[in-house]
Order: sequence, then C-alpha cells, then structure tokens
Amino acid sequence: MTRITPLSQPYPDALAAALNALTPDGGDAPMLFRIIGTSERAWQKFIGGSLLDKGPLPIRERELVIFRTAARIGADYEWGMHATLFAERCEIDEAQLDALATKDAEDGGWSVADTALLATVDILLDRRHLSDEEFARIADHFTSDQIFEIVQLVGFYHGLAMIIGTFDIRPEPGTPSIPA
Repeated sequence: MTRITPLSQPYPDALAAALNALTPDGGDAPMLFRIIGTSERAWQKFIGGSLLDKGPLPIRERELVIFRTAARIGADYEWGMHATLFAERCEIDEAQLDALATKDAEDGGWSVADTALLATVDILLDRRHLSDEEFARIADHFTSDQIFEIVQLVGFYHGLAMIIGTFDIRPEPGTPSIPA
C-alpha cells in the first residue's frame, strides 16, 4: 500500500478531466497520477514538466531515453508503464528492451545515433556533465533543442523515480519489470 491515500473517483474538479482521460473503462487512473494528484501544486509541476507531449525529439528516441534512465536507476514503475504503452508503438522489441536493461546498452545492435544517445544518458546519470568530446558526439546526431529534451527527460524521470520511491508506489498490475 502507498504511504498516502490516493485519489479515488469522483476525482476533484481541478483534476477530473486530466485523470478521467487517463482512466481505463471501469478502472482508476494509474496510481502514480492518483498519488501526485493529492497535491494540486505537485500535479501542476508534474504536468508542466512531463515531456510526453510532441517535442523536438522523435517518440522512439524519447522512449529510448526513458527506458535507459529507468533501467539504470531501477525504476520498475516507469519501465513497466512505458513498456506497456510505448514499446510496440515505437518499434522497440524485446531484444532491445533487454539491451537497454543491461549495464552496457551500447551492445544492442543500435544505430550510431542510438548508441550516442544511450551513452549520453549513461554519462548524465553517472556524472551529470558531458565533456567537449561527449557533447560533440551527441551533437553530431541531435539538435540543441533535442539535446535539451534529452537532458530534461533524464532529470525528469530521475526525479519521478524519487516520488515513486518516497510514496512506495508499486508497479501497475500486469506491467513488466525491468529485465534482469
């Protein structure tokens, strides 16, 4: 059980439209959203920084960043949600998911751009700083707007994992865990 009582239906007026849009027929919105929604300020900050809108980074690359970040920090909740909702849509197969979950994700048969992307995620998580050479490597494949998005995704999902861990939010039923 989570550490605070999640919202239940009917959802508060200020959040009802957003939460109802995320609610499957006959069910509840995902637990993460129902927990964050208990604080209107936290919800507004979450929605404002979520980066799941159509941004400068193509959806497949966005999901590679999220999967790699989730794998590296042990964020089973986010891994499971994104594997369920986005992997197939982004043509990220089981072998690639397994590679993303390993310590050296560069061995996944990726394109040169994907390899640079995954290496950048790892460096950001390990050091929070890119050397000139590392920046040049990612800049060979992505625009400055896309690089901002990559950095913000890594930071956002790292912060989200802290929320999930603090409030002990368990993965949604039926979602997969990070491959061992």
